[in-house]
Amino acid sequence: MSKTYFLPMLTQDFEIYHMGPTIETSILRKHNESAWGGLESTEPFYQLHSHEVFEIFILVDGECEYFCEGMTYNLKKGDVVVIPPYAVHRVIANSLDQYERFVVTISQHLMNDFEYSSPLLKENTTFQKANGIYMYHLDSKSFQHMVSLLKSIIKKIKEGKEKYSFTLQYQLFQALELIFNPTKSAAGLSKKNELDERLVSILEYIEEHLTDPALTLEHVSERFYLSKYYFSHYFKEKMNLPFYRYVTLKRLSLALSMIKQNEISIKEIAVQCGFVDYSSFYRLFKKEYNMSPKTLQKEFKL
Repeated sequence: MSKTYFLPMLTQDFEIYHMGPTIETSILRKHNESAWGGLESTEPFYQLHSHEVFEIFILVDGECEYFCEGMTYNLKKGDVVVIPPYAVHRVIANSLDQYERFVVTISQHLMNDFEYSSPLLKENTTFQKANGIYMYHLDSKSFQHMVSLLKSIIKKIKEGKEKYSFTLQYQLFQALELIFNPTKSAAGLSKKNELDERLVSILEYIEEHLTDPALTLEHVSERFYLSKYYFSHYFKEKMNLPFYRYVTLKRLSLALSMIKQNEISIKEIAVQCGFVDYSSFYRLFKKEYNMSPKTLQKEFKL
């Protein structure tokens, strides 16, 4: 079974990458320290993973596939994938050196600020989440404008101008408005990407009942009138990982976010996230994140 990663834990309000065969990414390593910390390579970004932040994937050149929550998108130049927090996703590429892309991760706090500033942005991000739409295609002019904005942000970071955070965030805000503006971009599905309505219903049900300890393979298969053996095979085929692994990853992601808020005890968090006992939560958490819940909690104590 492929390992599933959780990335990253932001210390910045956003982190930005520009990657490609002739692009030097290490120069932004300092700004992107939280995402790169502890990683020996970019390999985890190409494995199934999730994170507590929004991710914007922009394909500048070449082709690749992108898997997100049961959907596989065939991407080409001008396509943008918007991944909400905790969604399981990955890039699928024959060669990592054959295409150019931007990857931007945005904290929930900053995204909330952006949405508060723009009712249109909030309306469209809400629509995206409600309808399970992750891919957009921008018209040529808007796409080039967005790329220029991202390159400008990176240029300022290279010049050590992170202290001008308002300028950087405003340029990022402008880029998001282009993505989510229905007059500039369009959500798209190819035949391969057509929605599986049953899978959408199953994923919605999991999301709604994630913290219920009774959310088991047997329970969900019965809820959708499927044999547990068929359901197990169906879910793994569609999601690229087993049902139990998917639910565990979602619960651990939620627990990690609650630990960072540092408002209740870790044992209470384990219970509220749907784990049947603390010992199993502790074991799964340490295996997933290579640290204990208490170690992480200490890092975020005031």
